[in-house]
Amino acid sequence: MLNNMLPTPRESRSGAAILADMLRQFEVPVVTFIPGEGILELVDELAVRAPSIRLASFRHEAGMAFAAQAIGQLSGQPGVCLAARAPGALNTTLAVHTAHTDSAPLVMIVGQAGMGAAEREAMLGVGHFHQVFGPLAKWVGLIESAARIPEMLSRAWHVAMSGRRGPVVLVLPEDVSRELAEVADLARPSPSAAAPAAPDLARFRALLAAAQRPLMIVGGTGWQNDSLRVLTELANTHGVPLATTYRRRDLIDHEHPNSVGEVGLGIDKALAARIAQADLVIVVNGRLGELNTVGAGAFSGFTLWKPPRQSNVLVHVHPEPAELNSAYRADLAIPADANAFVEAWADAAARSPAPGAPHAGRATWVATARAERLAFTSSGSCPGPLDLRAVYATLDAALPDDALVASGAGAYAMWPQRYLRHRRPGTQLGPKSGAMGYGLAAAIGAALLAPARRVVAVAGDGCFMMHAEELETAVRLGIDLLVIVVNNRSYGAIESAQRRQFGRTTGTALGAIDFASFARALGARGETVETTDAFAPALHRALAASGVSLIELRVSADVTKPVG
Repeated sequence: MLNNMLPTPRESRSGAAILADMLRQFEVPVVTFIPGEGILELVDELAVRAPSIRLASFRHEAGMAFAAQAIGQLSGQPGVCLAARAPGALNTTLAVHTAHTDSAPLVMIVGQAGMGAAEREAMLGVGHFHQVFGPLAKWVGLIESAARIPEMLSRAWHVAMSGRRGPVVLVLPEDVSRELAEVADLARPSPSAAAPAAPDLARFRALLAAAQRPLMIVGGTGWQNDSLRVLTELANTHGVPLATTYRRRDLIDHEHPNSVGEVGLGIDKALAARIAQADLVIVVNGRLGELNTVGAGAFSGFTLWKPPRQSNVLVHVHPEPAELNSAYRADLAIPADANAFVEAWADAAARSPAPGAPHAGRATWVATARAERLAFTSSGSCPGPLDLRAVYATLDAALPDDALVASGAGAYAMWPQRYLRHRRPGTQLGPKSGAMGYGLAAAIGAALLAPARRVVAVAGDGCFMMHAEELETAVRLGIDLLVIVVNNRSYGAIESAQRRQFGRTTGTALGAIDFASFARALGARGETVETTDAFAPALHRALAASGVSLIELRVSADVTKPVG
């Protein structure tokens, strides 16, 4: 009986053909790559054997890997990219690091010289990819024979999706790509989702019932939309304000009455004070590293709470046991998948009432926190003739609820963080790694995954030029994309840090670039906006046009983050 359930070996195929067939059967929608030595056989087999997979060739390996990371984060399945021998593979290291810091599932297949050239200074080779990518990825696997490809890809997929999601690197030697084997394909693995233990869930409910001022911080990846909806309903029922971790502000509808903001860089001082006042803090699926523990007015982490012990009662729920108690000692650490935790909580609440009535003051606690959030998003100013606060209000009103906005790293990103609303999950991309140049490439990945959605990339001039070459990629791939470049001719965040620390700046001033002309030279539409009134008409023209449009916002050098 069991033998009948085993996969049946297929005809003799090359390693590249086996891998192409597997990726097609795993229903991979897009493979990003740059053609080069080491992956030529696989690219050719994908083109022939997997017409359902869109092959998207980029200009730089970091760009193609950022795009795959974005696809993995948005789709809930690993993004897939192909990197050629060492020069190509080494160009992806920052993107692999970003997939790790953002807990985004990614499978990167790296072409390598044949096994016969190992340890012999192969052309474009590097001796040990395990040493290169080991600190950045969840697992690095070397495929030593074509017959092991189904096993290795299945394992890579499972590792990328299990626990804290992240990147996996598979090294594919050229002779393995050419080697013939008769081997059966394997079905796409489903990740396990650990549910909370009954005693942990009971203790959590008791702690919540006893709290007078609870607050929940939601973060991470792997969420199902239904789980987030149920979570907001539970928070509303139990009188719990909902904050999100840094660059996960799309997890909670900004119009929900329990939505109170985002922790991390740029945290509202009122939210920071409210977290300090909370007698119970519940962190679900978020990590308590430096980025998520920045205090109000601070520029470094672990200032919202001082490790290893916070003053609040802390409940921490995370699928990766190693994340629990790593920086802060939790009063209750629950190793569980976020969706399974919400389901278990909802089931328990439906079966039996909470042990004790919610404290009478919770309604006021939530309403006050909500009012503080609305005050924060309706305050602040921007000097000069081009008001970025008004720009983002105009953009917010023009975008549909499912529009996705991607940004990179820099002070310019504080504007959409504060003034752009998110109504649905999966509408924000931004690297926790601090990777400049991320926004454009990630937006291209999003547009390849969901071509019917409105996608916007936001960048500063320094950030944009890190991977501006991918604008041509967007044009060539025929996607619809709006790019907004905030140009203050400086590395604004670093300039502010230098002035704060040293009273002077060094190396942060940048040259003047006509980004609109640059866009037109690459086949995109390009416009320059220098006043507030000029933005709305330019935005209307860009949104009405097909293809790629770029709007350059020229602001003065002293415009960095919101004032006040």
